[in-house]
Amino acid sequence: MPTPRTLHAPRYLQIADDLRRRIVSLEPGTRLASEPQLAKEFAVSRFTVTRAVEQLAEEGLITRRQGSGTFVCQPPLRRAPGYLLSFTEAVEAAGRTASHRLLAFGETGSEPGLPYPAGTPLMLLDRLRLVDGIAVARHRSVLSKALIERIDLTPDVAADPGFSLYRHFEDRGLSVHSAAERLFARPATAEERRLLGLARGGVVVAVTRHSFAADGTVLDCVDAIYDARRYSYEARLVRPHRPGNSHARKETDNDPQPLVRDGHSGPRLGPWDDQR
Repeated sequence: MPTPRTLHAPRYLQIADDLRRRIVSLEPGTRLASEPQLAKEFAVSRFTVTRAVEQLAEEGLITRRQGSGTFVCQPPLRRAPGYLLSFTEAVEAAGRTASHRLLAFGETGSEPGLPYPAGTPLMLLDRLRLVDGIAVARHRSVLSKALIERIDLTPDVAADPGFSLYRHFEDRGLSVHSAAERLFARPATAEERRLLGLARGGVVVAVTRHSFAADGTVLDCVDAIYDARRYSYEARLVRPHRPGNSHARKETDNDPQPLVRDGHSGPRLGPWDDQR
């Protein structure tokens, strides 16, 4: 039955909305009814059902496997609110396997917006990030040459598929204390489409993060791009308390979990099933 949101929408969107509600209660990996079966159920053409299924695949809710059928995807990876996790830690926390392929390692020039003093020698660490062997992101990290030498980071070390920059910091006595992060969505470039296997018109989420040690030392400046189908962001928003407003709620350390879906906030990565 169409919801108010899709009451006047094209039929394929109404069907997609119906299937979307069904998927919520299904386990990851559950096989959906075939397109001919769905066409018969909804009394529409096969073409209309195909458009609905394609809509859900683009949203990352299902994956279509040639010769096998259509299946419910794994839920997005969640990062606990308020915690700064590396890509590897976030992926492993979801029970998946993180790896990477080294694209470049070497000297680089300064770029606008980097928090390094003018004239600081810089190095680029460029990696294609994978989850269970599927390319989902690209991370271009800029670090000072002095820091690279301090932590003994070499091309051979960085080329290890299981390498984690944050863990390498910790192994060398450094700890990422805080970070400033911003993100926005944009069309993927031709190179990004090639690396992530995106179709023409594909969209990426661009994330810029500057990480710092407790003493303010810049540790890592990364420009990352993610397949937009596998990345979303949720945050808790609290209206500030104002004097004289007895209805405004003041935030305390005893506040409940963030008021967002599933009690989680922050970046969500996934699903990882290959949709291509």
